[in-house]
Amino acid sequence: MISKAFPDITMHVSLLVAGLAIGASASPVLKRQDVGESTDSRLRTVDALWDGQCFYPESDDDFDLEDYLGRWYQVAGTVAPFTEGCTCIFAEYSLNEENNTVNVFNGCQLGDQNIEIRGNAAPADEVYGDEGVFLVQFPGQPPPECPGPNYIVQEFDDDDENWAIVQSSNFTTLFLLSRDQHPSDSDIENWLERAGRMGSNLTEVVRTNQTGCLFT
Repeated sequence: MISKAFPDITMHVSLLVAGLAIGASASPVLKRQDVGESTDSRLRTVDALWDGQCFYPESDDDFDLEDYLGRWYQVAGTVAPFTEGCTCIFAEYSLNEENNTVNVFNGCQLGDQNIEIRGNAAPADEVYGDEGVFLVQFPGQPPPECPGPNYIVQEFDDDDENWAIVQSSNFTTLFLLSRDQHPSDSDIENWLERAGRMGSNLTEVVRTNQTGCLFT
């Protein structure tokens, strides 16, 4: 595990989620068990980590990197600059055994153009989670604003390894990944609902068109 020299100041907190949008204030953050029942069904809490600068979703304890490697199709997610206007979005991960990092190959289709970008994912400091937390960087990209991971696997379906919920720091970017390029609408909706319960703001999430793909 590659680690960084961050002070061990990460705290477990619970964020109060209103309408599935994350909000935080300077007032003390209540533990989930201290919140109790609410008369407003829109209010909920999600577990997160706080390092004094940013919030981080908790990663899946059952994450296994070897099982996670390979190709994934993005079936829904927050629009990212690289994939804006794209269809047929996918990500492919392979292990770089020389330095224990992960090679990242992202691709999508823009009209009849094949768009590709390659980067690297380094395991984040263990203070942010034992597994499934990475700092992903692409060439020419400015360094992330948060000191911790910007790629957190919140849930990895280890039963058949077909689904993954991936979030970024401060819950700003969701990627819903599937091994199947064409899962059923009901499966996508079920997994989006699960992502919402885990803190994702679903109002900013769009479904990915995975039809008419020329390069995947």
